[in-house]
Amino acid sequence: MTEKKQKILIIDDDGELLSTLVKYFEMKGVSASGLKSAEEALKVIEKGAKFDLMIIDIVLPGMSGVDLLKIIKEKQPDQKVIVMTGMLSIENTLNALREGAVEYLLKPFSSLEYIWSVIEEYL
Repeated sequence: MTEKKQKILIIDDDGELLSTLVKYFEMKGVSASGLKSAEEALKVIEKGAKFDLMIIDIVLPGMSGVDLLKIIKEKQPDQKVIVMTGMLSIENTLNALREGAVEYLLKPFSSLEYIWSVIEEYL
């Protein structure tokens, strides 16, 4: 029996970072998809798409990552979500964790291996 390929959804408006993460996770054997806005992510989720893990940037154009996280947790309470941001804010961190994020990553990342070591435990 073949093991099911893990699926990750990454939401970040930084196209270069998004592309890098998708390629890196694919190289690690994970099915990775990237979207540039919370609104795009909601459309995918409302169509019934399921992911083993979602990684959401807190600062997005339009709807914030924390607002997206709230909606995701209402629709899919068991969904594992990691939030990330380039702007360290204790308030944002606490809000994301209160809303159900399992982890918080600060950008820029020290390395892709570091990101992998963090997300690996949630897959």
